[in-house]
Amino acid sequence: MNDFFAKHRILKALAPLVSAIILVVLLFFSPLTLTPNYSMQQLKQFATNPSSRVSFVGYSIKEQAFQNPNFLPILGSSELEHFDAFHPSVYSAKYKTAYTPFLAGQPGTQSLSQFFYVNSVASALKNRKIVFIISPQWFTPRGVQPAALENFVSKGEIYTWLRTANPKDETTQQLAQRLLGIPDFSDDIVIDSALKSLAKGQSLNLITDFGVSSSEQFWKKEDLLFSYFSMLQTQKANPLKMVNQYAKQLPKSPNEKELENLAYQQGQANANNNKFGIANQVWAKNIKPQAARRKGTMKKVSYLQSPEYADFQQLLNQFAANHDDVEFVIPPVNGAWYKYCGLSEQTLQDFSDKITYQLQSQGFNNILDLTSKYNEPYFIGDTIHFGTRGWLAVNQGIAQFMKKPMNANYQMDNQKFLSKTWQMGKY
Repeated sequence: MNDFFAKHRILKALAPLVSAIILVVLLFFSPLTLTPNYSMQQLKQFATNPSSRVSFVGYSIKEQAFQNPNFLPILGSSELEHFDAFHPSVYSAKYKTAYTPFLAGQPGTQSLSQFFYVNSVASALKNRKIVFIISPQWFTPRGVQPAALENFVSKGEIYTWLRTANPKDETTQQLAQRLLGIPDFSDDIVIDSALKSLAKGQSLNLITDFGVSSSEQFWKKEDLLFSYFSMLQTQKANPLKMVNQYAKQLPKSPNEKELENLAYQQGQANANNNKFGIANQVWAKNIKPQAARRKGTMKKVSYLQSPEYADFQQLLNQFAANHDDVEFVIPPVNGAWYKYCGLSEQTLQDFSDKITYQLQSQGFNNILDLTSKYNEPYFIGDTIHFGTRGWLAVNQGIAQFMKKPMNANYQMDNQKFLSKTWQMGKY
């Protein structure tokens, strides 16, 4: 008798755990998809919070957001996290623009992570206007670091690409070969098998195809759980509150001259403890302690040889397939600091010339090239991230871009721009 009650006490204690396991199994393997219905306020919170990794690598948040044509994707990297009164999210909120920026980028996101970001919600982003900020610093001899790619590309996004990838397409074969060199992806038996087939131009076999499809569905349902927790974290951080606080610093109407004067004044006030025009806190905490060691260290730096050019071409192919009209923004750097470090203005201009050629020769003609602002004070707030004057120029560029009619006529030349010759800097 005692054994009977003891067993029942154990069963009673295990009941919550068993129930939880059953619920998770039903969630992941049920044919039903319980997509959360985010409110517009919640989506705007996500839109102004580029630091949310779940929002970047997941599915449900961005898929629902981009169903709304009023969200303007602004894709880039670490610069999106640098807020001031002239940041696009603040500018849009203050002047009630017809678009709401949806920020997608963090330190470490580059062309390939943005490719998978766009591809994972390709249907929601078809025939859209998009702003893309290109960082010259991505285009190093090694390109994107594997750790950064593993952090900002989820396996679910890989599954989504594998499910529709055309094995006969040279872009598919090149990208499959590229991903086979990333340990976190090739360690997955399903992904590894699929990549090896596609790299050879072969279709997935039935078992691998089933593994890809079921894994993608599992990922999307798993994302629902993580997205819920991400929503709670974003609401707690309340980035809209910060945006509204910054918006109070802007004049009531977007008078160009008044805005330019204010941007200069704020930039000057924020960077008055050093000769480089670097934000005071950044200079004191991060740059000053190492300044003496950095002098002249970048004399041999070039941004012309990099596998990033092929990664960037993959992204351009995705934009072309989606019929997206994209404005590309090429930021400057802090010229005073980089001259001190030995990086010449010509080095940046050479990069601008090369990337502009890759864009324009294929029909991507909306380019806001700010490279020449190398010597302009307060265009950059620290060493490489936009400051007040830089963000103002970006806002003005976006405003002009949004007025133009859609134009997405491209002629892709993958034979040239995926080639090793192009990656190694030779025209």
